Amino acid sequence: MTRPLKYKTVQELEAAIDEYFERRHGVAVPPTVAGLALWLGFEDRQSIYDYKDRPAFSCTIKKAIMRIEEFAETQLLSGEGSSTGAIFWLKNHGWKDKTEVDTTIKDYSLFEETVEKKAKKYENIKRSQNKAKK
Repeated sequence: MTRPLKYKTVQELEAAIDEYFERRHGVAVPPTVAGLALWLGFEDRQSIYDYKDRPAFSCTIKKAIMRIEEFAETQLLSGEGSSTGAIFWLKNHGWKDKTEVDTTIKDYSLFEETVEKKAKKYENIKRSQNKAKK
């Protein structure tokens, strides 16, 4: 048996989320997913992600998490305080601090030209050797 929804409408959830961020604005305590979950009256962070899986509430929850991400990103770029926590949070939400290079060859024309030249050279050497044997 599933529990009834704590927030029946998107507007009700948005109002509670907005109030959470308004109360955090200008306060030394940064917004967090766990803090938001507690503010919304949930027992754990998973409840937020459960709401995110519901089509009606998905955009609202994504936007709230994006607001928390924006705070972490701003903290990282502003250089205020320790950036370690912001880096940790961002890495755990899909950010990477490394560059990945794709070295897949998409254009084989140069490779094919080189192989053809080597094959012709090999054929010419073989012909020369065969003529020398005769």
